[in-house]
Amino acid sequence: MDGGLEIVRGETHSKTVVLRVAGRIDAKTAPRLLQSAMPFAGMGRNLVLNLSDVTFMGSSGVGVLLAVTQAFQDHSGSVRLVSPSEAVVSVVRLLNLEPFLKISATEDEALAALAGK
Repeated sequence: MDGGLEIVRGETHSKTVVLRVAGRIDAKTAPRLLQSAMPFAGMGRNLVLNLSDVTFMGSSGVGVLLAVTQAFQDHSGSVRLVSPSEAVVSVVRLLNLEPFLKISATEDEALAALAGK
């Protein structure tokens, strides 16, 4: 894991891109996540972010998740977080971000939710 963060692109399903994220999302690594996700926003696609292997998420990570979600919405796309680790869930709950960050239990569930979008 370069810089404490690993981002692996999974299979693309129709209009939906899957990114699997592992490690720390902090001030040092958050820009990499932003750079990995943003190119797909302008393509009219959806994004599934599998965050099950995220070990830490700081405020920079929250900012990236919100920025990516907004960018996809601006281009008629959607973002779903999949199986977020406790490190992610605790921050999302603490900041009451559930209305803004849609969460699915599995990649299949997220893909099904996005299939009609």
